[in-house]
Amino acid sequence: MEESISKSVMAFITITTVVVLFSFFVWVFPGFFFTNDLKEITTAKPYTALELAGRDVYMAEGCVACHTQMVRNLEPERKRYGRPNKMEDDVYEFNFLWSSQRTGPDLTNIGLKYTQGWHKQHLINPQAVVPASIMPQYPWLFEKQLNVGHVIASMKAMKKLGVPYTDTQIENSSSKVEGKTKGDALVAYLMSLGVDTREKGGDLN
Repeated sequence: MEESISKSVMAFITITTVVVLFSFFVWVFPGFFFTNDLKEITTAKPYTALELAGRDVYMAEGCVACHTQMVRNLEPERKRYGRPNKMEDDVYEFNFLWSSQRTGPDLTNIGLKYTQGWHKQHLINPQAVVPASIMPQYPWLFEKQLNVGHVIASMKAMKKLGVPYTDTQIENSSSKVEGKTKGDALVAYLMSLGVDTREKGGDLN
């Protein structure tokens, strides 16, 4: 009986070791020789300080729970949401906000569809511009000012993850967000969502 158990344990250890080694050489080992060329071909631009702050607001308010940012290359989605996503679009995204729930519409290209004024009104009172909307109202976002220190810390964190912010850009970011509200930042972020908008880039400061 003990010999049978011993054989079973050894067989389990052997099989587990083989599976782990196989997984390592298939999934992990090639990564040591992988060169990321997405940054060479992408048209995406790093977010400005205000846009990045708005992205943080977007995540903090749970917008990702109701909106996707992933247009699949299917005709119905292209007709409704615009140009489909490519891998290189998200080269500066940490973490990805693709999501999987479309309680509201996909926002991949939303910055190309509406004006800043529309977005502000939509956040303050969604039903004023989309009567059938079930989206909550966020008027207080335009009453709360951004924490400059948090914005700088966010940019520094992104730099460590590979976003090409310079020290000068990070230092100058305070003047770009000083006096701005969380609502202003969220609108700036929403306006940045769109391939054509990202291609235009602009001043990273």
